[in-house]
This record gives sequence, structure tokens and C-alpha cells, in this order.
Amino acid sequence: MSQLFALIVVLFLGLAGGPALAADTMDAAALAAAIEQGRAEQLDVLAPRTFAAAVQASQSAAREAERGRSAEKVAARVQEGEAALQKARTVAASAKQSLAGVIKTRQDALIAEAPKFASDAWAKANDRFLQAMRENESGDLPNAQKRAAEAEVLLREAELIGIKGAILNEARNLIARADQAKVARYAPRTLQSAKRHLAEAEQEIQRNRYDVSNAKRLAAQARYDARHATYLAQQIEKVLQQEKSDQGGIEALILSWEEPLERIAADMELDIRFDEGQHGPMKELGEYAQQQAQEMRRLKTELQDREEQIAALNGQLQRLESRLGGESQERIALQRQVDAQARLRASIAAIEASFTSDEARVYRQGGDVVVSLMGINFPSGRSTIEASSAPLMRKVQQALALFPDASILIEGHTDANGSDSANLILSQDRADAVKQYLVSQFGANAEKISSIGYGEARPVATNETAAGRARNRRIDLVIQLQGTG
Repeated sequence: MSQLFALIVVLFLGLAGGPALAADTMDAAALAAAIEQGRAEQLDVLAPRTFAAAVQASQSAAREAERGRSAEKVAARVQEGEAALQKARTVAASAKQSLAGVIKTRQDALIAEAPKFASDAWAKANDRFLQAMRENESGDLPNAQKRAAEAEVLLREAELIGIKGAILNEARNLIARADQAKVARYAPRTLQSAKRHLAEAEQEIQRNRYDVSNAKRLAAQARYDARHATYLAQQIEKVLQQEKSDQGGIEALILSWEEPLERIAADMELDIRFDEGQHGPMKELGEYAQQQAQEMRRLKTELQDREEQIAALNGQLQRLESRLGGESQERIALQRQVDAQARLRASIAAIEASFTSDEARVYRQGGDVVVSLMGINFPSGRSTIEASSAPLMRKVQQALALFPDASILIEGHTDANGSDSANLILSQDRADAVKQYLVSQFGANAEKISSIGYGEARPVATNETAAGRARNRRIDLVIQLQGTG
């Protein structure tokens, strides 16, 4: 009878306790997810032993479940893991309070990518850090603080190495390869410059590891110098080998330097000569660049003046509206001026965008707009527009359509080849041909178009170079806006 009673008690306790256990604890999968969350919270480094116990319990629970063991055994392992994980959180919270400095230092080293760029120093520093965390986990705070102080020094060293590695390693590798290739034999000065800039960059980081802008600039210069030195060494070695073979290597090298300068000069319509060295041509190119910069500043000033004029007109409109209210003839007139300026700027921008730099140049000339056609093709000495110019002429028609009320003056220009009288006649014939093309092909109003030839009298470039002469052979369409819009 007593055995039957005991069996009833056991069954009752099992039925009563089973659901409560399942309801109050995690399952194996939930524990595994909680473990990963704990790792994200750095519990594995702030409470390493306790977190390791939680991981072991989680793995045991997973194995028990896979083997089909009883739910009670799986639940027991899960409870162990859950308890260890909770204890790890408590230990980690304590560490964050008492060992905050070394934890912050470790984070700084990670940000500096110390594990990547300072693997040995990082391994040593991190091992000392974990020792401090284990001492704290054991409740020995004095020893934990002692190990933390040691770890902080090591972590700062690893952080510094990491910062240097991230900024300097590429330059270091380039210089090392240059040394291996014996670049100093042919380009010692440039390679030495690379090494000097690298050393200065390292000194900057040593001086202030948290303000590395100047160090990055110096490292970039070191990388450039190292690559430049390598290139120079390759070229010099090649030239010397050609000289040994009597192939004119040095001459070829100097000519290769002059060639790009000649191309730049041609684009600028300058006629440069190297018969007295490179100083004169370089001076001429520099002066031209300064002139262009000055012209750019002038154009910017002009643009700003026009914008200020528009702003002033808008200001007058606002004052009129506030003073008079509603419509007035004066306000309407001012509004028309503002709208006309806005339309003109938009139209000019549209025209500029439609032509390539080889086809035409668009600019303001007083109150007029000039479309200077360099891409229009005539046979040499003739005034017949070639079929290849049809797409360009279509763009011209579209540009002129933006100013339906304007008068158009077509100017013909030639280079200086040939006699003055022949060029004057040829330029007039070509201007007339363009007018006739616009009238016959696009239905332009002949009464609003006039043409004139100037021959070689108005060059825009030198006639000493082929590129300059090509620029001078042009048709200028002057869109006369006075009295329109």
C-alpha cells in the first residue's frame, strides 16, 4: 500500500513540475541564439571562463537533443547554460565598472586594426587583457587591476603599430620592392625622397596618433616618390642599354619629353621651339596658362555682375509690388527684363551643350551671342559646304531657332595662306554659302540674315602652326539680340 502511494506522489510531482520547467527555461536553439548575442556583447572577453561554461552547456544541450535524449536532460543542460550566461553578464557589468580604462584601450586597438597590422603585439596584449578579465572573474580585483595596467600599455603599443601599418605599409612595401630592384642605382634622389617622407610620416604618427591628416599626406607623397623612382630607374636603364647598342637612347628620351609639350602648345595655338632648350617653351606655356586663368577670373566676375543685375532687378520688382501692389506697367517691364535674362542664360547654356569643343565655341560679345564654327568643312580654296558638315549645320539651325526674333550676321574668316584679296573674296563666298544653306535647307528668313567676309584680318590664333591656322579658318555667326525679347 505504501509503495502505491509513493508511486502516485511521483506521478503527481512529474505532471505538476514538467510544464513549469518548459515554461520557465529556454530551449537549446534559444540558448544558442543567446550565446551569440552574448558574444556580440563581448561576454567572451569580459567574462571568459563563465562564458565558456555557457558555451559548453549549450553545446551539450544540442548534442543531447540530437541524440534523442530525454527532455529533462536537455532542459538541465539548457538551465546550466542559461545560468552561466546570466552570471557572465553580471561579471561583464562589474568589469565595465572597475576596468573601464583597459576595455576602452582594447577597443581603440581594434579600431586601429591591430590584429591585422600588429598581430604579434596584439596577441601578447590581448592575452594580458584576458588574464585581467579572468582575475576579475575570480573576484581578485587588485590582481585584475595590476594585469589591466600591464595590458593597457601593451594594447597602446599594438594600437600604435596598427595605425602606422594602416597608413604606412603600402609605402613601406613600395620602397622595399624598389630597394630589391636596386632602384637607387639609377634614381637615388627620388628614392631617398620617398624614404624621407616615409620617416616624416612615421614621426607625425608617433607625435600624435589621433591626428593623422599630415601623416597621410606624407605617406601619399612617399608612395608617389617610390613609384616615380621605380619608373625613372626603368627608363634610365632602358636608355643606357640603347646607348650601348648605339640606338640614340638619350636623344629618344629627350624627344619623348618634348612631344607632349608640343601637343599642349598646339592645343593652345602656340608655336614653341626647343632649339634653345626647354626653358623658353615652358615659360611661354606658363604665361599662356596665367592668361587663361586671368580670363577665367574675368568671366567669373562678369557672370557675377550679371547675376547681381538680375538680383537687383528682382529687388526692384519686390519693392514695386510692396509699394504699388497688383499690376503696373513699370513692374511688368521689370519682370520682362528678369525673364529675358533668365531665358538668355538658359538658351546660351543649351547652345554650348549642343556643340563639341571641335565643332564650335559659344561666347558673349557685348549684347550679342557668337557661335564660332571651327568644324564646318569647305574644300581647300572653295566655298561649297561639304556633306560631312550637315550634322553641324543642323545644330546651327537648332541654335538659331532659340532666338527667332534676332538678326544674324554671318562672318567669314580665313587663315593667312594666300593673298589678302583672294582670302577676302573666299571668306565672303563662304559666309554667303552658309547664309544660302540656312535659307534653302531650313527655311531661315533671308531678310534677317546678312553676311560679310573679313579674310585673314581677324585671326583668333597664330598662323604659324597648323592648329592655329585651323582655328582661324572659321565661320562666326553673330546673333544680334538688341531689340529682341
